[in-house]
Order: sequence, then structure tokens, then C-alpha cells
Amino acid sequence: MANITVKHIANMRDLGGLPTADGKVVAPGRLVRGGHLHKIKGKDAEKFRKELGVAHIIDLRSPSELEEKPDVVPEGIKYSYFPSLTNEQNPSINKHNRTSELKRIMKTEGGAIAYLSNIYRLLISQELSIKSHRNVLLSLLEQEEGAIYWHCTQGKDRTGVAAAVILMALGVSREDIIQEYVNEKRSLIFRNNILTTLVGIVLFNRKAKTSLSVLMNAKRPCIEAAFDEMEKIYGDGETYIREALGITDEQIEKLRSMYLVKC
Repeated sequence: MANITVKHIANMRDLGGLPTADGKVVAPGRLVRGGHLHKIKGKDAEKFRKELGVAHIIDLRSPSELEEKPDVVPEGIKYSYFPSLTNEQNPSINKHNRTSELKRIMKTEGGAIAYLSNIYRLLISQELSIKSHRNVLLSLLEQEEGAIYWHCTQGKDRTGVAAAVILMALGVSREDIIQEYVNEKRSLIFRNNILTTLVGIVLFNRKAKTSLSVLMNAKRPCIEAAFDEMEKIYGDGETYIREALGITDEQIEKLRSMYLVKC
């Protein structure tokens, strides 16, 4: 795995190098995840296209996010929109709704971890998310060359669950998927810690600060909730890929031939 730096793109990283059960690794430069592309321009957009070799952008955000901050799509790159949550389900917190959303989340039984874990369960079980994940995998099957880049807003929740689905299809272990999920860039963690501290000061509420920290940083119990939901409904990840997403054994083999390499 490698962290990649492009100005104005949060939490961007290449999944290359992750090991699989059959002794191979995810090919570098093919599967890249991160945050939205609303602010990239000029040299950054050129780097995204030429140096990183991104050929296809997949946007997982809700319609309201798309309207507020549409992606800048560099020339020559394919763009697809596969939302995995509705506007009402979207956990994104911004300057317009921060106070009201934090107050609502703090009232949730179990707090922010429980709130976000429920979102992760939805990302596995509901039809919109299932359709989104299926479309992501089908897009991978069509992408013979170059990198695919998928994202939500911050590149953590919807992006993280989509990454887990992709990696499961490729044969990466549950624990390695979880470790990849919690591997946020230090720069993002530093920025988020500053923001949560400021929110705590402004709202004079330690619980608000803690809740926002959970929402903005990758927490192991959240991705575990996604796995738990998958196992509760389908038994295991392989069955989820085949039965819920409708991906055949032949398609799985093709994905692995395209995105795995020998160590």
C-alpha cells in the first residue's frame, strides 16, 4: 500500500501490495481510493491523469454532495456516478448542519460509534448500496488499463466499504482489509484532530468533540459492523459477492487475473 499526495485530495492511497490467500498481491497503480475531486486543478489534475494514470473516476457520494461540490474531471478520464447512500442517510457533516447533526448523533443510543456502525450496516444490506458495489466491480472488469479511482467526500466511509468489497473479491483477508481501512494518512488525522478540537471549544461540549472525531476518523468497530452485517445475512464475504452482487465465479477469476500480481 502507498499513500499518494495530490493537493486538495484527502486520504488518497493506492491499494497495491496487499497480500491475498493464494500468495499474490494487489497490483500497484491500479486501485486507488480517496476523497472528492472538487478542488483539483492545473498541475494537480495533470498529475492525477498522467503520473497516477487514473483512467476512470467513480463517485459514490449522495446527490446533494454532488450538487454542492461536483468533481473536477480531467480531460480524457471516464467518470461514473454510483451513489451508495441517499441524502437522508449521508453521514457527511458540513458547516451548515454541524451543530444540529452532532446533537442528533449524540442522542443516539451508543453514541457516534453506534450511529456510524448502523450506516456501515446499511452500506452492506440496502439495495442502493448493493447496486453501487456491483457497478464498481463491473467497472473494474471493464478497465483493462490504467487506474480506477473511487471516492466519497472524505474518502473514509463509503469509499472504505467499497474498498473492502473490492479486496474481498480479490481474496484479501478480513484482517488485512481492516488494517487497510484504518490506515488513514497522518496529514488527514492531524487536520481532523484540529477541527474536532475547535468544534469542542466552539460548542463547549466534550461529547460533541468526541462524536465528531469518531465521524471523521476511521474506527475499527465501524468496518467490523459491515463485516458482521455481511456474515449475518449471507454467511460470508464470498457469498455476499456472488449472491448479493451477482458476480460470477468467472468474473471473480477475471478480476483476480487483472488486479493481482505475483510477489
